[in-house]
Amino acid sequence: MKIINPNYHNLANKKLEFQENKPFPYIILDNFLESNFYEKLDTKLKKNDYFQGGKKFNTNLELNKEISLNESLPEFILQITDLLNSKDWVKTLKSLTGINKLRATEVGNTMLANYHEMGSDGFLGSHVDHSSDPSTGNPHVLNIILYLSSEWKNDFGGATLFFDKHGKKQISKVEYRANRAVIFLHTPYSFHGVERLKNNGYVKRKLLYVDYYSDSYNPYKNFNLSFPNKWFSHGTTFVLKNNLDYLKKKNWFYAKSLLKYRLNKLRSNF
Repeated sequence: MKIINPNYHNLANKKLEFQENKPFPYIILDNFLESNFYEKLDTKLKKNDYFQGGKKFNTNLELNKEISLNESLPEFILQITDLLNSKDWVKTLKSLTGINKLRATEVGNTMLANYHEMGSDGFLGSHVDHSSDPSTGNPHVLNIILYLSSEWKNDFGGATLFFDKHGKKQISKVEYRANRAVIFLHTPYSFHGVERLKNNGYVKRKLLYVDYYSDSYNPYKNFNLSFPNKWFSHGTTFVLKNNLDYLKKKNWFYAKSLLKYRLNKLRSNF
């Protein structure tokens, strides 16, 4: 069965658009999954009776969010993640990004969490993801997110937000739309988040997230970026709007992550 829309089997013609979008390279691909496949997927997703295990987040910066363990997911979702990690799809991503040493992670399903849900009043603050492959330490350089909820309405909120290199100022906004994929360059400065969800009752913001890595430790050398193109190691790092909030006990974890981020950033400049 065809899964990805044939229009997206080669993305070389979108390379310029990808590179020119701000604040960092990204591309929006609507109707990403082949229509017949998506309709069948949507029917199963609406049952919402398969989600097992996983991890829940309920802090000021990660609110009403849940991520799966891949080993708990049904086959109809795993076949999408398997395809997005396949050599053929990675080759397509190379044609889009020009990152020739791009590859998928080799970590097994027990260490991955590709399926995410967010409920009413949910929120994800400005952050930059983990920098490295958990098994090899190689640079994390690309993300794809695929929106899945067909019942979603624009007034529910939940758009993906892209911020400046400091993670403070919103630069771009990608509305959540069913069967829309967003691919974006991941760097130590690719701060992004999720617009706060309004009270939308039973409808959850569902998506798949897959990340990609490079065998080069200088992966951004061919990009003309508005911020330093050096990679450095860091964990998932959130940015609070008010610096004084880092002093609150409940935010010490975020403060420690930011401190490590800034120290490694400083070291990368020497």
